[in-house]
Amino acid sequence: MTALLIGITTSTTMVASDNVCARAVTLVNQAYVDLVASFGAVPLLLSSHTPLEHIKQLVSRLDALILIGGQDIDPQFYGQSARVEYSAHVHGSGRPFLRPIDYQPSIIRDRFELALYQEAKAYKKPILGICRGLQLINIAEGGTLYQELPEPKTIHHERGDDGWIHYHPIHINPASHVYGMLEQESYMMSSLHHQGIDRLGTNLLKAAWAEDGHIEIIELIDDQNFIVGVHGHIEQTRQNLKLYDKILYNFYERAKRK
Repeated sequence: MTALLIGITTSTTMVASDNVCARAVTLVNQAYVDLVASFGAVPLLLSSHTPLEHIKQLVSRLDALILIGGQDIDPQFYGQSARVEYSAHVHGSGRPFLRPIDYQPSIIRDRFELALYQEAKAYKKPILGICRGLQLINIAEGGTLYQELPEPKTIHHERGDDGWIHYHPIHINPASHVYGMLEQESYMMSSLHHQGIDRLGTNLLKAAWAEDGHIEIIELIDDQNFIVGVHGHIEQTRQNLKLYDKILYNFYERAKRK
Protein backbone atom coordinates (compact mmCIF):
# COMPACT_ATOMS: atom_id res chain seq x y z
CA MET A 1 0.00 0.00 0.00
CA THR A 2 1.29 3.46 -0.89
CA ALA A 3 2.14 5.54 2.17
CA LEU A 4 0.42 8.87 2.68
CA LEU A 5 2.49 11.98 1.96
CA ILE A 6 1.97 14.76 4.51
CA GLY A 7 3.59 18.13 3.88
CA ILE A 8 5.14 20.05 6.78
CA THR A 9 6.08 23.70 6.44
CA THR A 10 9.47 24.87 7.68
CA SER A 11 11.14 28.00 9.00
CA THR A 12 14.45 29.62 8.10
CA THR A 13 16.72 31.14 10.73
CA MET A 14 20.29 32.33 11.11
CA VAL A 15 22.56 29.98 13.04
CA ALA A 16 26.11 30.68 14.14
CA SER A 17 28.66 28.40 15.76
CA ASP A 18 32.15 28.99 17.15
CA ASN A 19 34.45 30.66 14.62
CA VAL A 20 31.83 30.34 11.89
CA CYS A 21 29.82 33.20 10.40
CA ALA A 22 26.05 33.01 10.81
CA ARG A 23 24.33 31.18 8.00
CA ALA A 24 20.72 30.60 7.02
CA VAL A 25 19.32 27.21 8.00
CA THR A 26 15.95 25.69 7.07
CA LEU A 27 14.56 23.73 10.00
CA VAL A 28 11.52 22.09 11.56
CA ASN A 29 10.98 20.84 15.10
CA GLN A 30 11.46 17.08 15.22
CA ALA A 31 8.09 16.68 17.00
CA TYR A 32 6.23 17.45 13.75
CA VAL A 33 8.25 14.85 11.86
CA ASP A 34 7.73 12.28 14.62
CA LEU A 35 3.99 13.00 14.58
CA VAL A 36 3.66 12.22 10.88
CA ALA A 37 5.89 9.17 11.19
CA SER A 38 3.72 7.88 14.06
CA PHE A 39 0.84 7.66 11.57
CA GLY A 40 2.96 5.51 9.26
CA ALA A 41 2.93 8.40 6.77
CA VAL A 42 5.84 10.07 4.98
CA PRO A 43 6.76 13.60 6.17
CA LEU A 44 7.69 15.95 3.31
CA LEU A 45 9.43 19.15 4.45
CA LEU A 46 8.28 22.14 2.40
CA SER A 47 10.74 24.99 1.87
CA SER A 48 9.28 28.50 1.70
CA HIS A 49 11.80 29.17 -1.08
CA THR A 50 9.83 26.91 -3.41
CA PRO A 51 8.84 29.03 -6.44
CA LEU A 52 5.18 30.01 -6.13
CA GLU A 53 4.42 28.76 -9.63
CA HIS A 54 5.18 25.20 -8.45
CA ILE A 55 2.72 25.22 -5.52
CA LYS A 56 -0.18 23.76 -7.48
CA GLN A 57 1.94 20.81 -8.64
CA LEU A 58 3.32 20.34 -5.13
CA VAL A 59 -0.09 20.34 -3.41
CA SER A 60 -1.54 17.93 -5.97
CA ARG A 61 0.92 15.31 -4.72
CA LEU A 62 0.23 15.81 -1.01
CA ASP A 63 -2.38 13.94 0.99
CA ALA A 64 -2.49 16.53 3.79
CA LEU A 65 -0.72 19.63 5.09
CA ILE A 66 0.59 20.75 8.50
CA LEU A 67 1.27 24.47 9.00
CA ILE A 68 3.78 24.67 11.85
CA GLY A 69 4.63 27.32 14.45
CA GLY A 70 7.43 29.85 14.30
CA GLN A 71 7.95 33.47 13.33
CA ASP A 72 5.36 36.22 13.55
CA ILE A 73 3.42 36.88 10.34
CA ASP A 74 4.06 40.25 8.72
CA PRO A 75 1.06 42.48 9.61
CA GLN A 76 0.88 43.82 6.06
CA PHE A 77 -0.91 40.55 5.23
CA TYR A 78 -3.81 41.55 7.47
CA GLY A 79 -3.84 45.25 6.63
CA GLN A 80 -1.84 46.68 9.54
CA SER A 81 1.49 48.42 10.01
CA ALA A 82 4.06 46.84 12.31
CA ARG A 83 3.88 47.64 16.03
CA VAL A 84 6.38 45.02 17.16
CA GLU A 85 10.16 45.55 16.98
CA TYR A 86 12.71 42.74 16.90
CA SER A 87 16.18 42.72 18.41
CA ALA A 88 18.96 40.34 19.35
CA HIS A 89 19.19 42.25 22.64
CA VAL A 90 15.78 42.10 24.31
CA HIS A 91 16.45 41.62 28.01
CA GLY A 92 16.55 44.75 30.13
CA SER A 93 15.37 47.02 27.33
CA GLY A 94 12.27 48.22 29.17
CA ARG A 95 10.59 48.81 25.83
CA PRO A 96 7.13 47.43 25.04
CA PHE A 97 6.52 45.33 21.94
CA LEU A 98 10.18 44.32 21.65
CA ARG A 99 10.68 40.70 20.67
CA PRO A 100 13.63 38.36 19.96
CA ILE A 101 15.04 38.48 16.45
CA ASP A 102 13.89 34.87 15.89
CA TYR A 103 10.29 36.17 15.94
CA GLN A 104 10.93 38.56 13.04
CA PRO A 105 8.58 37.91 10.09
CA SER A 106 9.73 36.47 6.80
CA ILE A 107 7.72 37.85 3.89
CA ILE A 108 9.00 34.99 1.72
CA ARG A 109 7.63 32.43 4.18
CA ASP A 110 4.35 34.31 4.63
CA ARG A 111 3.65 34.54 0.90
CA PHE A 112 4.53 30.91 0.35
CA GLU A 113 2.39 29.56 3.18
CA LEU A 114 -0.62 31.74 2.36
CA ALA A 115 -0.50 30.53 -1.26
CA LEU A 116 0.08 26.95 -0.07
CA TYR A 117 -2.96 27.15 2.21
CA GLN A 118 -5.23 28.47 -0.52
CA GLU A 119 -4.14 25.77 -2.96
CA ALA A 120 -4.52 22.98 -0.39
CA LYS A 121 -7.95 24.31 0.53
CA ALA A 122 -8.98 24.38 -3.13
CA TYR A 123 -7.87 20.75 -3.47
CA LYS A 124 -9.80 19.94 -0.27
CA LYS A 125 -6.67 18.52 1.32
CA PRO A 126 -6.86 18.22 5.14
CA ILE A 127 -5.01 21.10 6.82
CA LEU A 128 -3.84 21.26 10.44
CA GLY A 129 -2.45 24.60 11.68
CA ILE A 130 -0.50 24.71 14.93
CA CYS A 131 0.25 28.00 16.77
CA ARG A 132 1.44 30.28 13.93
CA GLY A 133 -0.46 27.88 11.65
CA LEU A 134 -3.75 28.81 13.35
CA GLN A 135 -2.91 32.48 12.89
CA LEU A 136 -2.05 31.97 9.23
CA ILE A 137 -5.40 30.22 8.59
CA ASN A 138 -7.20 33.13 10.22
CA ILE A 139 -5.34 35.67 8.06
CA ALA A 140 -5.90 33.62 4.90
CA GLU A 141 -9.64 33.71 5.66
CA GLY A 142 -9.66 37.51 6.05
CA GLY A 143 -9.13 37.77 9.79
CA THR A 144 -6.71 39.90 11.80
CA LEU A 145 -4.37 39.44 14.77
CA TYR A 146 -3.47 41.21 17.95
CA GLN A 147 0.21 41.95 17.38
CA GLU A 148 0.52 41.78 21.16
CA LEU A 149 -2.21 40.25 23.31
CA PRO A 150 -3.94 43.18 25.03
CA GLU A 151 -3.68 44.06 28.68
CA PRO A 152 -4.72 43.15 31.27
CA LYS A 153 -3.40 39.63 30.76
CA THR A 154 -5.28 37.41 33.18
CA ILE A 155 -3.87 34.21 31.63
CA HIS A 156 -0.22 33.59 30.77
CA HIS A 157 -0.21 32.59 27.10
CA GLU A 158 3.58 32.80 26.83
CA ARG A 159 6.59 31.01 28.24
CA GLY A 160 7.39 32.40 31.69
CA ASP A 161 10.65 34.15 32.55
CA ASP A 162 11.69 30.92 34.28
CA GLY A 163 11.13 28.93 31.07
CA TRP A 164 7.85 27.38 32.30
CA ILE A 165 5.17 26.81 29.64
CA HIS A 166 1.79 27.55 31.19
CA TYR A 167 -1.39 25.48 30.97
CA HIS A 168 -4.88 26.91 31.23
CA PRO A 169 -8.49 25.73 30.84
CA ILE A 170 -10.36 26.10 27.56
CA HIS A 171 -14.06 25.97 26.70
CA ILE A 172 -15.07 23.90 23.66
CA ASN A 173 -17.95 24.99 21.43
CA PRO A 174 -20.63 22.25 21.44
CA ALA A 175 -21.61 23.30 17.90
CA SER A 176 -18.12 22.61 16.52
CA HIS A 177 -16.65 19.58 14.76
CA VAL A 178 -13.84 19.77 17.32
CA TYR A 179 -16.40 19.06 20.04
CA GLY A 180 -17.51 16.04 18.02
CA MET A 181 -13.91 14.79 18.13
CA LEU A 182 -13.13 15.58 21.79
CA GLU A 183 -16.63 14.92 23.17
CA GLN A 184 -16.34 17.28 26.12
CA GLU A 185 -16.93 20.97 26.73
CA SER A 186 -13.74 21.80 28.62
CA TYR A 187 -10.11 20.73 28.68
CA MET A 188 -6.61 22.14 29.19
CA MET A 189 -4.18 23.70 26.71
CA SER A 190 -0.54 24.75 26.88
CA SER A 191 0.10 28.30 25.66
CA LEU A 192 3.15 29.65 23.89
CA HIS A 193 2.08 32.69 21.87
CA HIS A 194 2.30 36.48 22.30
CA GLN A 195 -0.11 37.20 19.44
CA GLY A 196 -3.68 36.00 18.91
CA ILE A 197 -6.84 36.31 16.88
CA ASP A 198 -8.51 39.72 16.95
CA ARG A 199 -11.13 39.54 14.18
CA LEU A 200 -12.09 35.99 13.25
CA GLY A 201 -11.82 35.21 9.54
CA THR A 202 -14.80 34.64 7.27
CA ASN A 203 -16.16 31.07 7.26
CA LEU A 204 -14.26 30.20 10.44
CA LEU A 205 -15.86 28.98 13.65
CA LYS A 206 -14.52 29.69 17.14
CA ALA A 207 -14.21 26.08 18.27
CA ALA A 208 -12.53 26.72 21.64
CA TRP A 209 -11.44 29.67 23.74
CA ALA A 210 -9.63 30.45 26.99
CA GLU A 211 -11.31 31.95 30.03
CA ASP A 212 -9.99 35.39 29.02
CA GLY A 213 -11.87 35.06 25.71
CA HIS A 214 -8.86 34.51 23.45
CA ILE A 215 -9.51 31.96 20.73
CA GLU A 216 -7.53 28.73 21.06
CA ILE A 217 -9.02 26.47 18.34
CA ILE A 218 -10.67 27.36 15.03
CA GLU A 219 -12.20 25.32 12.24
CA LEU A 220 -13.45 26.00 8.73
CA ILE A 221 -17.24 25.97 8.40
CA ASP A 222 -17.29 23.39 5.61
CA ASP A 223 -18.19 19.72 5.98
CA GLN A 224 -16.15 18.89 2.87
CA ASN A 225 -12.87 20.33 4.18
CA PHE A 226 -10.95 19.38 7.32
CA ILE A 227 -9.24 22.64 8.28
CA VAL A 228 -8.47 23.06 11.97
CA GLY A 229 -6.11 25.45 13.75
CA VAL A 230 -4.92 24.95 17.32
CA HIS A 231 -2.91 27.53 19.30
CA GLY A 232 -1.37 24.94 21.61
CA HIS A 233 1.52 22.75 20.49
CA ILE A 234 -0.46 19.53 20.55
CA GLU A 235 2.34 17.76 18.69
CA GLN A 236 4.48 18.17 21.84
CA THR A 237 1.93 17.40 24.56
CA ARG A 238 0.82 13.94 23.46
CA GLN A 239 1.81 12.37 26.79
CA ASN A 240 0.16 14.95 29.06
CA LEU A 241 -2.83 16.08 26.97
CA LYS A 242 -3.75 12.88 25.18
CA LEU A 243 -7.25 13.99 24.22
CA TYR A 244 -5.80 16.07 21.39
CA ASP A 245 -4.73 12.86 19.69
CA LYS A 246 -8.39 12.64 18.61
CA ILE A 247 -7.87 15.78 16.49
CA LEU A 248 -4.59 14.40 15.15
CA TYR A 249 -6.12 11.04 14.22
CA ASN A 250 -9.17 12.69 12.62
CA PHE A 251 -6.73 14.74 10.53
CA TYR A 252 -4.94 11.55 9.48
CA GLU A 253 -8.18 9.67 8.73
CA ARG A 254 -9.35 12.49 6.48
CA ALA A 255 -6.01 12.31 4.68
CA LYS A 256 -6.54 8.58 4.12
CA ARG A 257 -9.93 9.28 2.56
CA LYS A 258 -8.41 11.80 0.14
